[in-house]
Amino acid sequence: MLRAQGTYATESNSKAQVKGFKGYVINKQDRNYESIRQSMHWHRSKPNRYPDLIVQARNEQDVIAAVSHAANHKLKISVHSGGHNAMGSSLRNGGMLLDVGGMANLEIDTNRQLASIQPGVRSIQLMAAARDKGLSFPVPHCPTVSLSGFTMGGGQGMNWGSRSGMACFSIAAADIVTADGQLRHASPDQNPDLYWAVRGGGPGFFGVVTRLWLELYPLPRAVHTSNYIIPLDKLDEATAILDELVAIKSDRVELINLLVHNPAAPADAPSHDSKICFVSAFAFGNSAEESTDLLAPMSASKLGPMSIHKEENLPFSFEDIYSQYFSLQVSPGMMARYKVDNVMTDEPAKVLRNLTNHFRKAPSPHAHVLTAMGLNLKPHDDACFSSIASTYVGCYAIWEHEQDDDANYEWLGNCIPLMDPYNKGHYVNEVEPRFNPNRLRECFSSGAWARLEKLRAKYDPAGVFHHYLRET
Repeated sequence: MLRAQGTYATESNSKAQVKGFKGYVINKQDRNYESIRQSMHWHRSKPNRYPDLIVQARNEQDVIAAVSHAANHKLKISVHSGGHNAMGSSLRNGGMLLDVGGMANLEIDTNRQLASIQPGVRSIQLMAAARDKGLSFPVPHCPTVSLSGFTMGGGQGMNWGSRSGMACFSIAAADIVTADGQLRHASPDQNPDLYWAVRGGGPGFFGVVTRLWLELYPLPRAVHTSNYIIPLDKLDEATAILDELVAIKSDRVELINLLVHNPAAPADAPSHDSKICFVSAFAFGNSAEESTDLLAPMSASKLGPMSIHKEENLPFSFEDIYSQYFSLQVSPGMMARYKVDNVMTDEPAKVLRNLTNHFRKAPSPHAHVLTAMGLNLKPHDDACFSSIASTYVGCYAIWEHEQDDDANYEWLGNCIPLMDPYNKGHYVNEVEPRFNPNRLRECFSSGAWARLEKLRAKYDPAGVFHHYLRET
């Protein structure tokens, strides 16, 4: 079992037992409390929030016991599965942190093209298991992200354009423990209101998902990529070309534009020379010839002539995609401090034009702006995900040392008014509410938010589960 984040307690504390719970129970007096608490969040900027109790469930019955205990003892619950949420939403002050990251059963039904997963299953596990059956899923671009938090919050995964744009739309059903300690099955036919809420509700969901059924897709047999490094001064010209390419490209081409620090730039290089635009396109075809054809519009465009460097039609595996994304966004092997905010937009060129000069002033060379284009999003009446737009633009503040926190927070905070004039919502898994306590509410349409609140009152009238994190 892959356990990239999180640490298990080695013993239960007899003074903090939870009736009927067979997993591990840790309270603030335990000697390993702080190491367990810190393991609940994947990057180094750990939130200064301290639950009274951390319980690590082994199975569904443990989850039911933990929820019942919390309800009976008036402990608010937060839920942790992988800890990749940028704001660390599972770490709250007081109450119970229910860790389900150790529940990692995975089964593939090839006849129905479904994966049945527990919440601790990671991206690379599902990718490998599905691949072995000739199937695939729009998994996260980082191999260690847990699939429950990723899909419930929307989930912008590999090959998004031909997979309905967001992974939450591929949730076929879910098992959910609600605040009354009942296990409920949610699907289009059973508890359809819970089914609607789990498909995009994200880190403020009012229940504990113990199993998801995910729709799988035929495995692309040949993945190719073309990459272009373009001077940042040519960004306006490049985005105009990318807009044209988005209009004609296949849904099986994943198109990314990154504003990043040039790793080859000298340490004392001025910002004019140290920042670049990195355009990357992945084609998910069924043969090398088909993938080459899918990338042909890129090769025929003016991106190549304006590039400092280009690589076209390189064969890739899914594992290669993991390594490429990670190495582009953060130095390989680096465990950094990390914050992010974003907009969903139909006007990416205007957002990037607003951000360009501000990006040059980023206090850390690891900061970047990621634009995912051609998401192919359409409204779904059976999903609460409602930030429907063609493009995701995310600003990532990534830095190494605590003494640089204020400068990086300020830089990220100043990105927001540059992005927001063109927003059609936000991706709930990657927002930073410290600058605006309503930021999470703005991730949903007004109708979706109102319906979520009504369902919260129905299924959690006593407020057993923490609401969305309003500040950090």
